[in-house]
Amino acid sequence: MRKNKKIILFISTIMLAQLFTPKKSNAKALLINYDLTEGVNVTDKVSGEEGMKFVGGIDYPDIYHIKGEKSNCFEIDFKGKTAYTEKAWYHVLDDIKAIKDGKIYEKADENSKEISNFKDKEKVDLVNFDANTNFVKVKKEGKTGFAKIDSFDISKKDQKDLDKLKDKYKKIYDSVKRYMDYLDRNNLSLYPVDEKEKAEENDIVRQYLEDEPEENTEEVQYVYYTVSGDDIGSQAYNFATNFIGNPYVWGGTSLTNGVDCSGFTQQVYGKFGIGLPHFAQSQADYGKTINLGEEKAGDLVFFGTSLSNITHVAIADGQGGIVHAANPRDGIITSGIGNPIIIKRLLEE
Repeated sequence: MRKNKKIILFISTIMLAQLFTPKKSNAKALLINYDLTEGVNVTDKVSGEEGMKFVGGIDYPDIYHIKGEKSNCFEIDFKGKTAYTEKAWYHVLDDIKAIKDGKIYEKADENSKEISNFKDKEKVDLVNFDANTNFVKVKKEGKTGFAKIDSFDISKKDQKDLDKLKDKYKKIYDSVKRYMDYLDRNNLSLYPVDEKEKAEENDIVRQYLEDEPEENTEEVQYVYYTVSGDDIGSQAYNFATNFIGNPYVWGGTSLTNGVDCSGFTQQVYGKFGIGLPHFAQSQADYGKTINLGEEKAGDLVFFGTSLSNITHVAIADGQGGIVHAANPRDGIITSGIGNPIIIKRLLEE
């Protein structure tokens, strides 16, 4: 009798070990929702936690695996380290389970190069449906390719449910395509500024710094291009360029510690007594419309896919350039004006 108890205990121990041993499989993944934002911050702790620091940002259409969830954040692997990013700005991609062994091809064609494979019951990330074929686009261990849809459990879905899933992925990749088209159309493969000129702080910069916490003042870079003119637009542009090199922080409103594009324009013009909302789409409702080529220093320059989908705002220099909080990678920079959706002048001198 005692012997039987030992056997039962031994078997139970094995079952518990199997139950709590992590299985190696791909988790769900995330991709930026470009209908909401062009860049998202990545932090070393959950957003809002004491001592949280920014470790970078995601602003391009790459897929990150979700390691876990904490509060309002996803836990991801970022540059080899565990990091966190807020859930609200992402599409979550489904993982799908194989129902038989299969291959992943370079193209949606069984005659193309095999780049990976999968086993029965293994999970891979569903990336998209290939139109008018029996292939799906999948990602496994960093490799993206095509596999036959009948190799996965989604092939067993009712047609109605499968159509809903296809529609979901069509919307996701329409969002990505609009973002990529927007970058191409506006020549926004953004680059850091070089050949900057050193200059002393002017009175309004000094006044701004007096309002900031002392420990942050040494981080401010007093480097900028100047434009001539005493009008408020020229003053606003010259003031804005003092913060070139400072970080982009989604939702941020500090010109030294970090701002996003609309926070940048809001804070710059706030120093001249002009109140703007913290939202690029709403800022476009202010001021007088100006034709491209007729812009002056200080005019607000808006980008997006349409007047009802404005995704970025900058400040014109009146010479074919802009200064803006570009993205988490580059921070505050200057670049060419490109092809904006609309330009607005806040004040007519």
